[in-house]
Parts: sequence; structure tokens; C-alpha cells
Amino acid sequence: MSNDIETKLSEDVHFEIIPSEDKHGWNIRILEEFPETVIAYDVIEVVEDKDQLSFNFTIVSTPDEDLSVNDLTLQEYSGRILSSLLEIAIADGTLVAQDKKTGEVMATDEIHEELELYNEEYQSGTDDSEESANQ
Repeated sequence: MSNDIETKLSEDVHFEIIPSEDKHGWNIRILEEFPETVIAYDVIEVVEDKDQLSFNFTIVSTPDEDLSVNDLTLQEYSGRILSSLLEIAIADGTLVAQDKKTGEVMATDEIHEELELYNEEYQSGTDDSEESANQ
């Protein structure tokens, strides 16, 4: 059995959270093990019957031209980073999850309000039907 302290990865020691090109998204820059490799998590799911997480990620950039998402060590390390990120998000109340079956978004009231603002911002930036009708 491994010690949690020995396996836990820490932000700003083992990885950094950096902005992605998507203004609401984030990438992860790995500082140790795979230095300067940047990854992005895709779908993250809870596998209920196995009580575990399933996730996909992509390599955004890496100085190691032989590194791929099929590398088992990178997969394990990315899983450890994800575990740390989820612990942080749960602890500070910023975790947002969506039920795959119902579509219900589970988050704190503050996060729900922020999501509504993002949605309104998106809708106002994409809804030009009234403007088009008047031209």
C-alpha cells in the first residue's frame, strides 16, 4: 500500500494550471516527470460500478517527440494530476459536474451564478437574429 503523501502531486511543484486557447478552458503544464509537456483533459466520467474515474486527455505540446497519450507512465501521471485537481476543486468549492443521464449540473450556488453569466454572455454574442431581421 502506497503512502498518499508519497504519491500526491502538488500544484506549482509537479504541475501548473495554465490558460488554454479556449477562454473558459485550462491546460496543465507538467513540471516534473515529463517537463514542459502540456496536456488537456477531455471527458472525465465516474464509472459507478467500478468506483473509479475514467478520463481522456490530449497532449497539447511536448519537447519529447516520442511521447504519446498511449504512454502508460504518462497516463498514470496524468491520473495522479487529475486526482489532485479534483481534491483541490472539492476543497475550495469550484468543482462542477454534470449528470450524464439527467444533464443536471451539480455545483455550488456561486458557480451556478457564474455559469449563468457565461451562458448569457455566450447567448448575447451569438444571437444576431433581431439585428438581421431589422436590416
